[in-house]
Amino acid sequence: MLPEMAKAMSEHAVFEMYSGYIYLQASLAMEKENYKGYSKWLFDHYKEEFTHAEDFIAFLQKRDVTPQLSDIKYEAVNLKTPLEVAKLILEHEQQVTARISALLKQARELGDYASEVFLHSYIDEQIEEEDIAKNNFDLFTLAGDNISAKLSVDLTFTK
Repeated sequence: MLPEMAKAMSEHAVFEMYSGYIYLQASLAMEKENYKGYSKWLFDHYKEEFTHAEDFIAFLQKRDVTPQLSDIKYEAVNLKTPLEVAKLILEHEQQVTARISALLKQARELGDYASEVFLHSYIDEQIEEEDIAKNNFDLFTLAGDNISAKLSVDLTFTK
């Protein structure tokens, strides 16, 4: 693996951990606001993001590359409503998609077919993640300020 691809993949592993922090903070905020279902769903995604980071690390190691990890630069945001959280998550997943797409483009340009094949599963993953995030955003948008509607949406996350 060329050094520039190894560096980009290492950076993305750290970004996946950063993603986990976003989901964790959102989970804690929703727990505090008593949206237990959404909080649990967000917490499960926090763990999933760290699994993604582990996948990138393992892939690098299989390619005989020692991942170069850096600090996770995270700034907390004040989240109060499920709609604020859903908007943050949707925007973040769109950012993840853009990053994965850039990695895939880089792999293609470098002729790194192994990385390209590895990244295809994450392209599929991001299609699903954005669809789910958009659906959550739409549901909480439709619920508006109606607490009964918001709690009804929250219950869908417990199924």
